[in-house]
Amino acid sequence: MGARCGRNLVGVGCSVALFMAWRGSFGDTRLWWSQTREGKVWSPRQRVFGAASAEKPALAAWRGLLYLAWRDAGPDQALWWATYDGRGWSGPRPVPGAASSHAPALVANRGGLHLYCKGAGGDERLWQTMFDGRSWSPPQALFDDWPMTASRPAATATHTTSVWLAFTGAGQDRTVHLCPSPDGLLWNHRDVIVGPAMAVSAWPSLAGRAGRAERLLLAWPDHDGRVWCAVCDDAAGHWSPPVAAPVRSLRGVGFAGWGTVDAYAAWAVAPEEDYGIFWADTAGGTAWRDPVTGSVLRPGQRRLEGWVSLREPAMAAFGRMWR
Repeated sequence: MGARCGRNLVGVGCSVALFMAWRGSFGDTRLWWSQTREGKVWSPRQRVFGAASAEKPALAAWRGLLYLAWRDAGPDQALWWATYDGRGWSGPRPVPGAASSHAPALVANRGGLHLYCKGAGGDERLWQTMFDGRSWSPPQALFDDWPMTASRPAATATHTTSVWLAFTGAGQDRTVHLCPSPDGLLWNHRDVIVGPAMAVSAWPSLAGRAGRAERLLLAWPDHDGRVWCAVCDDAAGHWSPPVAAPVRSLRGVGFAGWGTVDAYAAWAVAPEEDYGIFWADTAGGTAWRDPVTGSVLRPGQRRLEGWVSLREPAMAAFGRMWR
């Protein structure tokens, strides 16, 4: 697996990397980060100074900067953000008016940087705010203020024409739903699609790439911590039979598109283990592979030694990457 420089990169030299960010384990709410430039070895973990979260963070690259967003570790459930310019992270700043009881999702497209989240406390509406390079727009409730989810949304737009959200239903509904938007701003109830019949979970994850019709990879953990995945090649119209991935996680999987066809996954294992962080190459869809050897991944492989988290990490490509 290799990488070469493209245009619109940040910093000195070739700032091409896959980034990972995560919160610590148990009482450690600090946010940590690392990067890999060739897809095999990760740099030593470092802190995002001043950042602490009760949940997983979100990552997205947009207009030459890497953006990090997270829910505050305090009781106010406020959302915060910071940027990375190839040399270091900015200080944390609040997203004005935004709060959530769960982790946010970040999506970058030509229109701007979009942040999506469930409301604070018992508010089950999905909210959106957009950053235009100068300031965040006032948060707005999507889907005509209807209650949509009791957990956090997942999003993908890295290699898809539309912006896609995946989320479970409101109240006790744990069915996974998906919805596309042409621009990340316009969302319609009539476009909400029910996911695979077996997809019942509070923590869906989503990756995608464009083609004749958009290809989506959906993953979700069941109540025993087994992670299942399914793919479709027709914009969520027809899904492959769900396949159990060689993964155990009660909180889901973090996805990142890397290059034109690749998607990488990272997760923290179920609590009967020790919350170690693992990662895999999911370019094969439901056949997850060892990112170093290319062989089919087996349970327990590709642990990142010394890294632990209570939540799945976030990942994003910073720059452009190719195999």
